[in-house]
Amino acid sequence: MCGGDQKSLETSEHLFRDCGLASRLWAGSVLEIRVESAGGISISEWIYDWIRYLSNSEGGEGKTITFVALLWGLWTLRNNVIFQELDLNPHTIMGCFYNSVREKVQMLCNSSQTKPPQLMLRSSDEGSNHEDREAIHNGHRVNLIGKHNSCAAVRVKVDASWVRNFEAAVGWVVFDHTGKDIERRQVRISAESALQAEALGVREVLVWAQAQRILHINLSSDCLQLINQIEGVDKEDHIIAGILEDIRERLSFFHCLCLNFIPRRLNSLAHGLAKEALRL
Repeated sequence: MCGGDQKSLETSEHLFRDCGLASRLWAGSVLEIRVESAGGISISEWIYDWIRYLSNSEGGEGKTITFVALLWGLWTLRNNVIFQELDLNPHTIMGCFYNSVREKVQMLCNSSQTKPPQLMLRSSDEGSNHEDREAIHNGHRVNLIGKHNSCAAVRVKVDASWVRNFEAAVGWVVFDHTGKDIERRQVRISAESALQAEALGVREVLVWAQAQRILHINLSSDCLQLINQIEGVDKEDHIIAGILEDIRERLSFFHCLCLNFIPRRLNSLAHGLAKEALRL
């Protein structure tokens, strides 16, 4: 499936964990497992260690069911590629994988009388599936609060538009855990640069989320420079230093806040809202 050397033997380690496709699917799941740290551990040890860890964590049964379902999804995907000659394009792969995982989760939950956990990879609703594929391949993610990201409840895309003479606007789109667009907002602001407008946009979303009492938020922006400065990677610009300080102070309100970079082409809804607000 990964397009590697066809003559090499397929191993359990490669199929379920080390294959580039498998590693991206693990990272894109709600468990956000990074397989790079496996360090040559056998697949049986790796699975045992993760099940032990997940089962002892908060919400352990649901997380364990999700983990096993992900393994099943990879196995089903592999078999469909070999025996059903599944088309190896990203849309088909994601659809097959998602459906297999969902079916396995439901089966395991029915047998254990456990309420199904919120699923990891969103379905192919408009926009969400394309973004998931992009994020799995080359996403930039900053988990600002907590060791493990659990921001599955609310997803927000934000963008700002700046012209000149302090004219700017912000737009953001809110999605539920299925990827459904549930709310759109836009507001005019005053900013002296495009970067300052982007920073003010992130702050506007946080202010809105606080007012709505949203405690878990997955926030996406197409301004990588701003994300790096919020994380503290780049040297702060004095123009946005005060805004960054306010953003960081507001983080304590949230139980979990994950900030993601997405390309502009995947942020067209929020971008359009910001542009529209400038014309109002």
